[in-house]
Amino acid sequence: MSSELPPPVLLLIDLQQGMVSGPPEWGSRSTPSLVENVTSLLLTWRSKAWPILHVQHDDIADPTNIISATHPEAFAFHACAMPLESENRFVKHTGGAFVGTGLEEALTKYVESSGGWKEGKVVVVGMDSAQCINSTVRHGVDLGFDMVVVGDACASYELKAWKSDGKGELLSAEDTHAAAMGMLESYCKVTSLDKLMTVLGLESGE
Repeated sequence: MSSELPPPVLLLIDLQQGMVSGPPEWGSRSTPSLVENVTSLLLTWRSKAWPILHVQHDDIADPTNIISATHPEAFAFHACAMPLESENRFVKHTGGAFVGTGLEEALTKYVESSGGWKEGKVVVVGMDSAQCINSTVRHGVDLGFDMVVVGDACASYELKAWKSDGKGELLSAEDTHAAAMGMLESYCKVTSLDKLMTVLGLESGE
Protein backbone atom coordinates (compact mmCIF):
# COMPACT_ATOMS: atom_id res chain seq x y z
CA MET A 1 0.00 0.00 0.00
CA SER A 2 1.25 3.48 -0.84
CA SER A 3 2.40 5.61 2.07
CA GLU A 4 0.58 8.56 0.52
CA LEU A 5 -3.17 8.94 0.60
CA PRO A 6 -4.96 9.25 -2.73
CA PRO A 7 -6.17 12.72 -3.77
CA PRO A 8 -9.54 13.65 -2.25
CA VAL A 9 -12.71 12.90 -4.19
CA LEU A 10 -15.24 15.70 -4.65
CA LEU A 11 -18.79 14.32 -4.36
CA LEU A 12 -21.52 16.72 -5.50
CA ILE A 13 -25.04 15.76 -4.47
CA ASP A 14 -28.30 16.93 -6.08
CA LEU A 15 -27.02 20.27 -7.34
CA GLN A 16 -29.89 20.50 -9.80
CA GLN A 17 -31.83 23.49 -11.09
CA GLY A 18 -34.90 22.67 -9.05
CA MET A 19 -32.91 22.19 -5.86
CA VAL A 20 -30.61 25.19 -6.02
CA SER A 21 -33.46 27.48 -7.09
CA GLY A 22 -36.44 25.82 -5.46
CA PRO A 23 -40.10 26.75 -5.95
CA PRO A 24 -41.65 29.50 -3.76
CA GLU A 25 -43.53 26.99 -1.60
CA TRP A 26 -40.20 25.69 -0.27
CA GLY A 27 -39.46 29.07 1.26
CA SER A 28 -36.03 30.64 1.42
CA ARG A 29 -32.78 28.74 0.90
CA SER A 30 -29.81 28.86 3.23
CA THR A 31 -26.18 29.50 2.32
CA PRO A 32 -26.20 32.53 -0.01
CA SER A 33 -22.64 31.65 -1.04
CA LEU A 34 -23.59 28.12 -2.17
CA VAL A 35 -23.18 28.66 -5.93
CA GLU A 36 -19.97 30.66 -5.53
CA ASN A 37 -18.42 28.07 -3.20
CA VAL A 38 -19.38 25.07 -5.32
CA THR A 39 -17.97 26.81 -8.39
CA SER A 40 -14.72 27.49 -6.54
CA LEU A 41 -14.39 23.88 -5.40
CA LEU A 42 -14.96 22.54 -8.89
CA LEU A 43 -12.36 24.91 -10.33
CA THR A 44 -9.87 23.73 -7.72
CA TRP A 45 -10.51 20.01 -8.28
CA ARG A 46 -10.41 20.35 -12.05
CA SER A 47 -7.17 22.32 -11.95
CA LYS A 48 -5.60 19.45 -9.98
CA ALA A 49 -7.21 16.71 -12.09
CA TRP A 50 -8.63 15.23 -8.88
CA PRO A 51 -11.64 12.90 -9.12
CA ILE A 52 -15.10 14.45 -9.27
CA LEU A 53 -18.36 12.52 -8.93
CA HIS A 54 -21.83 13.96 -9.52
CA VAL A 55 -25.09 12.60 -8.07
CA GLN A 56 -28.45 13.54 -9.55
CA HIS A 57 -31.79 12.78 -7.89
CA ASP A 58 -34.67 11.29 -9.88
CA ASP A 59 -37.80 10.73 -7.81
CA ILE A 60 -39.45 7.87 -9.69
CA ALA A 61 -41.82 7.17 -6.78
CA ASP A 62 -43.52 10.56 -7.14
CA PRO A 63 -43.53 11.90 -10.71
CA THR A 64 -45.13 15.14 -9.47
CA ASN A 65 -41.91 15.94 -7.62
CA ILE A 66 -40.05 18.51 -9.71
CA ILE A 67 -36.76 16.78 -8.87
CA SER A 68 -37.44 13.99 -11.34
CA ALA A 69 -36.72 13.27 -14.98
CA THR A 70 -40.36 14.03 -15.78
CA HIS A 71 -39.51 17.70 -15.10
CA PRO A 72 -36.44 18.16 -17.32
CA GLU A 73 -35.75 21.81 -16.50
CA ALA A 74 -35.74 21.29 -12.72
CA PHE A 75 -34.03 17.89 -13.05
CA ALA A 76 -31.08 19.32 -15.00
CA PHE A 77 -27.80 20.09 -13.30
CA HIS A 78 -27.39 23.66 -12.10
CA ALA A 79 -24.82 25.70 -14.01
CA CYS A 80 -22.52 25.80 -10.95
CA ALA A 81 -22.19 22.01 -11.00
CA MET A 82 -22.48 21.04 -14.65
CA PRO A 83 -20.47 17.81 -15.16
CA LEU A 84 -17.76 17.56 -17.77
CA GLU A 85 -17.89 14.55 -20.09
CA SER A 86 -14.95 13.02 -18.22
CA GLU A 87 -16.71 13.22 -14.83
CA ASN A 88 -18.83 10.31 -13.65
CA ARG A 89 -22.51 10.86 -12.98
CA PHE A 90 -24.75 8.70 -10.78
CA VAL A 91 -28.55 8.86 -10.70
CA LYS A 92 -30.23 7.97 -7.42
CA HIS A 93 -33.87 7.30 -6.61
CA THR A 94 -33.64 7.42 -2.81
CA GLY A 95 -32.26 9.83 -0.22
CA GLY A 96 -28.90 8.11 0.04
CA ALA A 97 -26.49 8.24 -2.89
CA PHE A 98 -25.04 4.79 -2.13
CA VAL A 99 -28.30 2.89 -2.69
CA GLY A 100 -28.49 1.16 -6.07
CA THR A 101 -26.21 3.64 -7.86
CA GLY A 102 -22.79 1.99 -8.08
CA LEU A 103 -21.25 4.86 -6.13
CA GLU A 104 -19.76 2.60 -3.45
CA GLU A 105 -18.09 0.43 -6.07
CA ALA A 106 -16.74 3.46 -7.94
CA LEU A 107 -15.24 4.99 -4.79
CA THR A 108 -13.76 1.68 -3.66
CA LYS A 109 -12.23 1.06 -7.08
CA TYR A 110 -10.71 4.53 -7.08
CA VAL A 111 -9.07 4.31 -3.65
CA GLU A 112 -7.80 0.80 -4.35
CA SER A 113 -6.26 1.88 -7.66
CA SER A 114 -4.67 4.84 -5.87
CA GLY A 115 -2.94 2.62 -3.33
CA GLY A 116 -5.27 3.11 -0.38
CA TRP A 117 -8.23 1.29 1.12
CA LYS A 118 -11.04 3.69 1.88
CA GLU A 119 -8.41 6.04 3.30
CA GLY A 120 -8.80 8.96 0.91
CA LYS A 121 -11.09 11.81 1.83
CA VAL A 122 -14.51 12.07 0.20
CA VAL A 123 -15.42 15.76 0.22
CA VAL A 124 -19.20 16.23 0.10
CA VAL A 125 -21.15 19.27 -1.08
CA GLY A 126 -24.70 19.83 -2.28
CA MET A 127 -28.29 19.60 -1.13
CA ASP A 128 -30.37 19.19 0.90
CA SER A 129 -28.31 19.36 4.10
CA ALA A 130 -31.08 17.89 6.25
CA GLN A 131 -32.03 15.18 3.78
CA CYS A 132 -29.83 13.67 1.07
CA ILE A 133 -26.57 15.09 2.41
CA ASN A 134 -27.28 13.58 5.83
CA SER A 135 -28.41 10.25 4.38
CA THR A 136 -25.42 9.93 2.07
CA VAL A 137 -22.77 10.99 4.56
CA ARG A 138 -24.00 8.70 7.34
CA HIS A 139 -24.18 5.75 4.95
CA GLY A 140 -20.72 6.55 3.60
CA VAL A 141 -19.23 6.61 7.09
CA ASP A 142 -20.90 3.28 7.87
CA LEU A 143 -19.30 1.84 4.73
CA GLY A 144 -15.89 2.95 5.97
CA PHE A 145 -15.27 6.04 3.84
CA ASP A 146 -13.66 9.13 5.35
CA MET A 147 -16.38 11.69 4.63
CA VAL A 148 -15.77 15.43 4.95
CA VAL A 149 -18.64 17.90 4.55
CA VAL A 150 -18.08 21.48 3.39
CA GLY A 151 -20.81 23.24 5.35
CA ASP A 152 -20.84 26.45 3.34
CA ALA A 153 -21.11 24.49 0.10
CA CYS A 154 -24.32 22.76 1.25
CA ALA A 155 -27.78 24.23 1.73
CA SER A 156 -31.28 23.62 3.07
CA TYR A 157 -34.76 25.08 2.80
CA GLU A 158 -37.19 25.99 5.55
CA LEU A 159 -38.53 23.08 7.61
CA LYS A 160 -41.53 22.71 9.87
CA ALA A 161 -40.51 21.25 13.23
CA TRP A 162 -42.40 18.19 14.46
CA LYS A 163 -44.80 18.40 17.41
CA SER A 164 -47.42 15.87 18.44
CA ASP A 165 -50.18 18.46 18.09
CA GLY A 166 -49.04 19.38 14.60
CA LYS A 167 -48.18 22.92 15.66
CA GLY A 168 -44.44 22.81 15.26
CA GLU A 169 -42.75 26.09 14.43
CA LEU A 170 -41.31 26.85 11.02
CA LEU A 171 -37.54 26.68 11.19
CA SER A 172 -35.62 29.09 9.01
CA ALA A 173 -33.47 27.70 6.23
CA GLU A 174 -30.31 28.78 8.05
CA ASP A 175 -31.44 27.12 11.31
CA THR A 176 -32.34 23.93 9.44
CA HIS A 177 -28.96 23.90 7.72
CA ALA A 178 -27.07 24.59 10.95
CA ALA A 179 -28.92 21.80 12.77
CA ALA A 180 -28.21 19.37 9.93
CA MET A 181 -24.50 20.18 10.00
CA GLY A 182 -24.51 19.86 13.79
CA MET A 183 -25.99 16.37 13.57
CA LEU A 184 -23.32 15.33 11.08
CA GLU A 185 -20.46 16.50 13.30
CA SER A 186 -20.80 13.34 15.41
CA TYR A 187 -20.26 11.26 12.24
CA CYS A 188 -17.63 13.12 10.28
CA LYS A 189 -15.61 16.28 9.84
CA VAL A 190 -17.69 19.35 8.95
CA THR A 191 -15.63 22.27 7.75
CA SER A 192 -15.77 25.47 5.69
CA LEU A 193 -14.41 26.13 2.22
CA ASP A 194 -11.62 28.35 3.54
CA LYS A 195 -10.52 25.84 6.17
CA LEU A 196 -10.58 23.00 3.66
CA MET A 197 -8.37 24.94 1.27
CA THR A 198 -5.95 25.67 4.11
CA VAL A 199 -5.74 21.98 5.04
CA LEU A 200 -5.12 21.09 1.40
CA GLY A 201 -2.50 23.82 1.13
CA LEU A 202 -4.45 25.56 -1.63
CA GLU A 203 -6.38 28.70 -2.37
CA SER A 204 -9.96 28.36 -3.60
CA GLY A 205 -10.13 28.20 -7.37
CA GLU A 206 -6.42 27.36 -7.63
